[in-house]
Parts: sequence; C-alpha cells; structure tokens
Amino acid sequence: MNTETPYEGEPDHVLDRAVSERLARLRSVPVDLSNLEKALKAKLPPPGRQGRWRVLSLRPLRAVAASLVLVCAIAAAILLNASSGPALAEAAQMAQVHQEIVSGTIPVMQVNSIDAANRMLNQQSPGAPSLPNVPDSHVMACCMKSIHNKKMACVLLKNAGVPVTLAVASATDMKLPAAPVQTRNGVEYRVQHVGDLNMVMTERNGKWLCLIGQVSAERLMEMATQIQF
Repeated sequence: MNTETPYEGEPDHVLDRAVSERLARLRSVPVDLSNLEKALKAKLPPPGRQGRWRVLSLRPLRAVAASLVLVCAIAAAILLNASSGPALAEAAQMAQVHQEIVSGTIPVMQVNSIDAANRMLNQQSPGAPSLPNVPDSHVMACCMKSIHNKKMACVLLKNAGVPVTLAVASATDMKLPAAPVQTRNGVEYRVQHVGDLNMVMTERNGKWLCLIGQVSAERLMEMATQIQF
C-alpha cells in the first residue's frame, strides 16, 4: 500500500509550482462580506447623528467646568472680603495668646524696654504695629502674632509682679467685640473673662489695644489709662 502524499519525493521546484497554482485558484473564489458589513453598521451610530452625539456628550463637561469656575470665583471673593475687612479677636484666642507667651510655648524675644521691643519687632516684621509706652511696668518679652491674617504686636509686661500681655494692632485691622462696656476717664472698654483671666479692649489714637492678665478688669483699665503713644 502506497502511503506517500502527493508530491512527496518530488523536487522542490515541482512543489513550489503546485503551491502557486493553488493560491491562484483561491484568489478567484468570491468572499461574502455582507454579514460583516451589517455587524459593523449595527455597532456604529448613524452618520447623520454622529456630530450631534459629540455635542451632547460635551455639554455635561462644559456645565461641570462652568460650575467649578463659579465656585472658585465665589470662594476667592469670600477670602478677599475676609482678609480686607477688620478681624474679630475672640476672647478665647486672646487668652490663648497670653498663656502661650507666659508659658514660653511660642517663640518670643527677650527685651527690657518698649524701645527695644519695637526695634526687634520691626526687624522681624517690617511695618509691624508699634507698641506704646506703659509706665510702672517691667517689659519682659515681645512677639508678633496674627489673628485672621492681621498683624498684632504683643509685649509681656510685669505689673506689680503679675504678668500682663499688651496686644496692639491697627484699629482698621481689628474690631471691638460685642461685650459689656465699662467707661473709665471717658474711655470705653469692652470687658471679657476667660477662666481666671480678665481682658479689656479699647481703641485709642487709631490703635486697637487689648490688655490680658490674671488681675481684675479695674486694674487692667488703670494700666490702659497710663499708656503713652
């Protein structure tokens, strides 16, 4: 029984000619592509709606972008308005400033006079509010603080052995709180309490002043009347 396949044992050129003849016959066989064309048309949108589909798909993105721009503009306006207007120093904030200065938990500069304090504060922060002179008080330390981005010069005094913080800012930068008012020598003071600390706030000569200490409000107002600009 002969098990050899056609062309087995034939020379290579005979095999090459036979392959070429078969390929030539395959090129003449028609191929039905109608099913493939139908499948592609079913997956693609109609030609007349492609442009409209692109426009509709972009509309939500444009709406989101417009909303983000509006939100950013509102936030910027709020921040600008907050930073341009006078700030309110809450009683709790001022009490914390005093406690941090007394305890040394924030960096302070050791000084022994108001002149030295003003020089050092101006070197650290040019244009810082200047500190007034407070007779009968020993100057111990000074530092710069910021309340709602408004500069505030602070000096730690010792009056009759008790530490008292004097904070000074521009009256255009800080506003007085809605607190009980006491009048002394024709000057109105806003009086507040936080724990065992008392504080009085007032405005003089275009300056916002705050005195804080573990002493009576009467004593703080007495110190305020001695302030010399």
